[in-house]
Amino acid sequence: MESRRVTQQDIARKAGVHRATVSMAFKSHPNIPKATRDRILAIATSLGYEPDPMLSALAAYRNRRRPATFHGTLAWLVNTSYGFDWRDRTLRPHFSDYHAGASEQARRYGFRLESFDFNAPGITPARLASILTARGIQGILLCPQPRPDTNLDFPWQNFSTVTFGYSLATPRLHTVSATQYRAMRLTVHELRRLGYRRIGLALEGDHDLRTDHNYLAGYLVEEHLAGASRATVVPVLASAYPDHGAVTRWLDEHRPDAIVTGNYHFLDVLRSLDIRVPADIGVACPLLPSPETELAGVIENSPEIGSVAVDFLIGMIHRQERGVPGNPQRIHVEGRWLPGKTLRQQDA
Repeated sequence: MESRRVTQQDIARKAGVHRATVSMAFKSHPNIPKATRDRILAIATSLGYEPDPMLSALAAYRNRRRPATFHGTLAWLVNTSYGFDWRDRTLRPHFSDYHAGASEQARRYGFRLESFDFNAPGITPARLASILTARGIQGILLCPQPRPDTNLDFPWQNFSTVTFGYSLATPRLHTVSATQYRAMRLTVHELRRLGYRRIGLALEGDHDLRTDHNYLAGYLVEEHLAGASRATVVPVLASAYPDHGAVTRWLDEHRPDAIVTGNYHFLDVLRSLDIRVPADIGVACPLLPSPETELAGVIENSPEIGSVAVDFLIGMIHRQERGVPGNPQRIHVEGRWLPGKTLRQQDA
C-alpha cells in the first residue's frame, strides 16, 4: 500500500502556520520573512514533500484566469559607466525594448519592474544589495553592459539574476539573447538565394566582442558552406562607425555586391557616399529592432526576449535559485526574416 502524499497542510501543521503561509513560502512571496520561509522549506524537506504536478498545473491555470495581484518588485539593474544610457533608442533600441517586454510580463505575474543604478551617487555594491534586500527584492534583471568584457563585483549570492547577451564577462550568469548565430546564417543564406555572391561583413570590433563572436561565426560558416576559400572571402570591415574613409577603401578594394552590417545606420553611410541601395549594392542586417525599417534582415523581437527573461527569473525565485549558477544557461529567442527594400534579385 502506497504511503499518503505529504501535503502543504501537513507542513503547515508541523510549522504552526496557516496553509496559505506555506504556499506563499514556496512562491518566495516578499511578505514572508526569510527565516520563516527557510524554516518551512526545511520542514517540507524533512517530511519528504513533493509537489503534485496535476495540482500545480491546475493552480497555474487558475492563476492565468484571474487578475494578477501585487507580489512585489523586480530590479532592472543598470550600469551607467562611460555615460551609458540604455534608454537611448537611437543607439540601442533593443535594450529599451527588453525593458518594455520585461515590464509587461512582470505585471502579468503581479510584479513591477524598478530601475536601480550601480553608479548612483553614494552607492556601493554592498549598499545597493542592502537596499534591494530591505525592499524585499529577490530577483534582478541585469541590463546589458556599456562595454564588452565587463566584470561586476556584487553580492550575487543573495539574489536570483538573469542578464541579456554576452557583454558581461564575470560573473557568468544565466542569459537570454537573440539567436545571433542563426540570424546571421539566415541572412547570408537569403542573400545567396537572391543571387549575391560576393558578400561582405561590416561588423565593428566592439560589437563582435559583445556578441560573443556569434555574428562573425555565422557569417564564416555560411561562406565556408558556399565553398569560399580564405583567398576569396571578403575581409571583415571592423572599423569604428562611421569611418567613411575606411568604408570607401574597403569597397574599392574588395568590391562586394552585398553587405551584411551589424549597424542598422550603415545604410546612411553608403548613401552619403552616393552609393545606391539596392541598385549598386545590397544591404541586410541580422539584428533589426523592429519591422519599421526599409532594411532587409532579421527582426530580433526584443520585447519577447525581455518577456522570456522574466519567465525564467520568476521560475528561479520560486525554485529558490540564488547566486552565480554552476552551469549557466543560455536561452535563445528566434527572430524572423524581413525582406525589406534593400535587396533585389540578381541577374543570372
